[in-house]
Formats: sequence, C-alpha cells, structure tokens
Amino acid sequence: MSVPFCKSRSSRPARLGVVAGGLAALISIGACGAGSEVGASDTKVACDITQPTQATTVNILAYNSAATDPFTNVLTANCASDKLKINHPATDLVGQKQRAVQSLSGSTASYDIIEQFGTVYPLYADRGWTVPLDDFMKKDSTKFQLDKIDPKLLAAHEYKGKQFGLPTYWSVNQFVYRKDIFDKLSIKPPTTFEELRAAAKKIQDAGQIKYPLVVPMAPTNDIQGLFGQTIRSLGGDYFKEGEPVPTINTPQGVEAVKEIKSLLPYMPPQSLSFSSPEVTTQLQTGQAAMGMLVTGRLAPLVDKTKSPNAANFAFANPPAVMAGGKPLSFLSVDGFAIAKNSKVDPGLLFQMIAVATGEAAAKAVLPNALPARLDVIDASKIPFAANAKEVLATDPKPLNPVPYMADVYSVLGAPIGDAIAGKASPQAALDSAQAAAVSAIANAGYAKK
Repeated sequence: MSVPFCKSRSSRPARLGVVAGGLAALISIGACGAGSEVGASDTKVACDITQPTQATTVNILAYNSAATDPFTNVLTANCASDKLKINHPATDLVGQKQRAVQSLSGSTASYDIIEQFGTVYPLYADRGWTVPLDDFMKKDSTKFQLDKIDPKLLAAHEYKGKQFGLPTYWSVNQFVYRKDIFDKLSIKPPTTFEELRAAAKKIQDAGQIKYPLVVPMAPTNDIQGLFGQTIRSLGGDYFKEGEPVPTINTPQGVEAVKEIKSLLPYMPPQSLSFSSPEVTTQLQTGQAAMGMLVTGRLAPLVDKTKSPNAANFAFANPPAVMAGGKPLSFLSVDGFAIAKNSKVDPGLLFQMIAVATGEAAAKAVLPNALPARLDVIDASKIPFAANAKEVLATDPKPLNPVPYMADVYSVLGAPIGDAIAGKASPQAALDSAQAAAVSAIANAGYAKK
C-alpha cells in the first residue's frame, strides 16, 4: 500500500480507459507492507467452508510476495475440491492494480477475490465494486474467530461505516539504528528532527560513517509519503477535513519541505533516488547507521544470512518533527475483498477470505510481515515486532480514506521532489503540487461542488 516510505513500484502514472477518472494512480502506488519478493510455502490447514454443490471456479488476484503468498496459499493448497477449482495466477503489484480495475469495473468479474490496501480500497468501495461484509461477519464471526483480528486493523478496511475487506497484514513506519554505534557514542534514539540531526552529526564528527542517515525519498513513490508524514507531524494533512480540497501549499507544507531538506547533509548524495531496497542495502552494508523503513521491509536487516550487522540493529518509534508533535509514522493494512460483479456465491467467497486470513495463514507469514491477528506474533522471536506493536499503540493513521487518494498521491512526487532538491522554492513547488492535486481530484470526478 506504497504510501509513505515504501518500495517504489516504477511505472509512470497512466489512466486506464475502462472507466472515467479516479484510476490514474492505481498502477503506480505500492502497498506499504509488502515484504520480500520470494513466495512462501504452502500451509496445511482444515478448510472449514461450505463446499459448492455445483462446479465452481474462484479466481484470486493477489500479487506475489512473501507477505501475501501465505494467505492465498491457504486457499489453493487446502480448499479446492472436485466441485471447487481455485486459480491464483502469478502477478506483480503493478499487474494486480491494472487487472483489479479492469475486472472490478466490468460487467463480469475476471477475479472473484481481490487483494487490496489503503490507496485503492476507498475507490473500490465508493464505486460499488466490492461487497460490504458486515452481514457475513455477523453470521460467521464465531466460526472463523474474527474477534481475534485487531479492531484497529479491521477498521482500516472500513468505508463510510461499512466493512469492505478482511485484513491480512500490516505495517507501520519504524526507526532503525545501529545500537553498537549509538552505544559507543552515547546516542539515544531521536524523538525530534533536531535530535535526529544532532545524532547524525555526532556520527559524522566521530568519523564513523560519512552519511549516517537513509530514508526512502524516490519521487516515483516515496517523497510524497515522507512529505505527508512530515506535514501531519506539524499538524497539517493532505486534505481539508471532510472535503476534496488539497492542503499542500500551506504554511505547514512549506515548513515540512524545509525540515526534510535539513536532513540532506547527513544523507548520501543519491538519497533523492533511494527507495526501500536501496535504504535496506545501505543499512545492511554498514554505509548508514540509522534510517526509517516500514515493518514489511525489516526482515532482511535482521537476517544473519543477508545482513552482516543483523545482531546490531535496534528499533524505535520514528521521531516527530518538533517536540510534542506526532511521530513520523502511519498505518498500512493489506487485506482481501470480494468483487461485487462476481457470479460466485458471495457467502462462499466470504468463507474463503475468512479462512485465508485465519490463524494458520497469520502464523505462516511470520517474520516477513506482521499479521492482523496480533496474538500469533511472538515478539521475542522477531526483533522489530515489539517496537512495531509499540508504534501501533500510538494510533498512527492510515492515508486519508478517500477515493481520490491514489490519483492525488501520484501527482505529488515530482513537484515535492523539486522542492526538496532545491530546483524550485518550497512555496512555488508546493503551489504546483496543489494545482496538480486539484486537477487530479477534478479529473477523478470528485471535485467540490
């Protein structure tokens, strides 16, 4: 769900001709919680669904990664029968978003179960493309132990008071640092940008690491997230509350740009092109001593087979811009939804996604991602899990649950990147970003009347 601090999914924004507005950014925004790209093994469980009495085929659209495969594998490995055929064709995240729009907006579904996340689910729900799950949940809650799903994570797939998805896994933004270096220099995890700059300068001055700080900042998908979290920390937001009115070129926006720019002297010169993989590499190889990454990107850092400094990494809440402000974090939650235009019985599809998001799948996803069933997470075995739960307890907010979020998000990267890079003044660049956001909302059909 990229979204703040996510791996960039390089693809230029394009408008699909399937339906009018509201779809441009769906092929360029990633899911924040995405883990590594390696698939997981099948998970054997009892598939407690009511099998169809007639031949039925269910097609699942979910991109392949170690964070998503365990949930779909539960179905493909355990729920098929002589009457029920289940297909899960391989796809990447970009392909998923393209196919989702094409399938959901058509008269007949190509896919019956759809993987979704924060930038896209409000649009799907608003256009009536996905099925409200509330009645099914009331009927089958006990059977599938839906009360074990964290309420905050469940609420991340609500739209206008109705439930439009069951969550699979989640991510928050976390501060990661080299505890050995911090201990040696008597540095504490920073709680503000001022402390962050001071920590970075102390590491520089000690001759430890030339550029000690790394953060995903690529304009394709990351800088707009960093900007959004910074402006929120300062008390602003992407939009005027309750209205399709962007609030990008505000005093908080200008201050957010200045604060982000203040970190550049402590970051590698190539930082404005770094996405999560580059940030991970800088930390793994000892070229950086601290950074910010989403939960779903942390497993490689603590894997001793991939990271020479695995034992030295520690995790903390991200800093706020100013003392007393909100930490630079957010909540990203992936999940499964049911296509409204599917010809398959929605009751059967609900039972399937309930199985797919159950306890067995939740355990299988560890440690590549943290499942929405918090009780299966053994924080003693996953170095970053305890802090992730701590960040979750601070009540980080998802991206604005509005159907034009993806369209707006896709047009902010270039002008905000120009502001951070010094190619334009902060005010001029944010004026351009504001105009682009207003145009995106209008093109999507959601302009204020």
